[in-house]
Amino acid sequence: MRPLLATARPLISQSAAMGALPTLRAATDPEVVGGQYYGPDGLGGFRGPSRGRHIERPSYDAALQRRLWTVSQELTGARFT
Repeated sequence: MRPLLATARPLISQSAAMGALPTLRAATDPEVVGGQYYGPDGLGGFRGPSRGRHIERPSYDAALQRRLWTVSQELTGARFT
C-alpha cells in the first residue's frame, strides 16, 4: 500500500502554502463577490493554482446545510447561534 500512496500523493496533494491560496484569494481579491467558490485548478481540483470553481447543486440544499451545521457543532462542541 505504501508504494501506491507514494505514487499517488504528488497527484492529489500539494504544499500547505499552495493549499492556502484559495482561502487567501477569497479573502483578499477585490474582484471576489459573495457566493463564489475558489479551489485548485489542477487535475480533479486536488492541486494547482486557485481559480473560480463550479458550485455543486447539493451546496444549495438548505436542509443539508442545516444538517451539516448541526453535525459540525456536535463533533466540535462549538455552539454558534
